[in-house]
Amino acid sequence: MSSTLKLNQYAQAIKLNQPVNIRPTADLATDVHSVLLALNAPISSQASIQVAIHKLHGVLATIDPMTLSESLVARIEAIAANINARKALITSIDIPLLSENYTTNYPEKNITSLWVGDITQLKVDAIVNAANNYLLGCRLPNHVCIDNVIHSAAGPRLRDDCYTIIELQKDLESTGQAKITRGYALPAKYVIHTVGPCLTPGTLPNDNDKTQLVDVYHNCLSLAAEVEDIKTIAFCAISTGVFSYPQDDAAKLALETVAQWLATHNHPFERVIFNLYTENDAKFYEREIYEWT
Repeated sequence: MSSTLKLNQYAQAIKLNQPVNIRPTADLATDVHSVLLALNAPISSQASIQVAIHKLHGVLATIDPMTLSESLVARIEAIAANINARKALITSIDIPLLSENYTTNYPEKNITSLWVGDITQLKVDAIVNAANNYLLGCRLPNHVCIDNVIHSAAGPRLRDDCYTIIELQKDLESTGQAKITRGYALPAKYVIHTVGPCLTPGTLPNDNDKTQLVDVYHNCLSLAAEVEDIKTIAFCAISTGVFSYPQDDAAKLALETVAQWLATHNHPFERVIFNLYTENDAKFYEREIYEWT
């Protein structure tokens, strides 16, 4: 595969610079049931709103891009916006810098942060999604992966934009590359979709795997730097979930690569956040941060 499509070759097609204005639905329960009915997936009126939302997200994961009507997309996005608005939103200034939280020699400690939680709660300029080569989101209903979580929280146009990019590119996305879309119903303005190396569970990364993961961080930062209004960016722990990259190796490489990129580029970033899903995941980063020499 050879993904060579540059930002200026797809930005207009996905209206990257067009503002998004999504109003949360006022009646979440009624609208979720109504949309499920429209998708031919009705659920009992006795079902809890949590069960209904879970079913809606599962159904949406299986729907092909560019197949929903504009009115139905708008209703789904309004539901997503309502769900997101119920979360505790976190901004970059709510998260301490590494220099404030750790005794460390990490060279970029005055611009980077570590945060544990759901990346869809972050109200930052851009979040990074660990995607697959198709860029269409996880298609397994309710699969517990960040790709699924982000697409569910953003709404259907995220998948539509990724489809448009892949169609223009006429090829799947190469490992190590990155593309950007708007965030739609997410609190983050943009989503950067990147494909990390995929390992066989239990194996150690080889030199090619390491190079590809370095490329991921380099290309995400370089792409974000091309977009004028991205000043804050949050990385998930790319490839460490279902792609099975060892967490300790991935943490060390992520910290090293981001520090090297920031030190060697005239960049616009005010904050770079390493987002981990659990406290246990964060321990791999914390060990590297404390032991940095």
